[in-house]
Amino acid sequence: MTRRIEYRSTYEWPAARVFAVLIDPDHLRERLRVVGGDNELLEHEATESGARFRIRQGVRAEAVPAIARAVVGGDLAIDRAEEWRREADGSFAGEVTAGALAIPRAITAVQRLRALPAGAACEFVVEGEVKVAIPLLGGKLEGLFAGEVRGLLESEHEFTTGWLAEHG
Repeated sequence: MTRRIEYRSTYEWPAARVFAVLIDPDHLRERLRVVGGDNELLEHEATESGARFRIRQGVRAEAVPAIARAVVGGDLAIDRAEEWRREADGSFAGEVTAGALAIPRAITAVQRLRALPAGAACEFVVEGEVKVAIPLLGGKLEGLFAGEVRGLLESEHEFTTGWLAEHG
């Protein structure tokens, strides 16, 4: 069984500006710092055609719900990889995978950043799924992780909106 992840938000800035921020290593490091936990930017590469990076987000054992602690043990380290590319129409698209040692690639998604018809604003869309192949607990963990992902995406959106407002 899998759980769908669907997230949609808008930015009042053009897609190219938002993309530049979403892949900026300074923005990523500060976003990880503000989110809290033992977080770090592990890899980062940006080119004219796109970008890819990998981050590790640490979650202390006391913040991990009991049902998940039974599977992962103590502290949880979530590795998240993002790959972005520029599309011919001026939009941006990419893939995201995330998981932990005990549950690798539990989350897979596609993401898009594209201009809205009005022109100056853009829309950010994430569509994916959570799959945890652990008998008896998988479905509960999938629901838990899907909710956490939505909350994390909302927090990251709020942070990025503030960053864009502050840094022009």
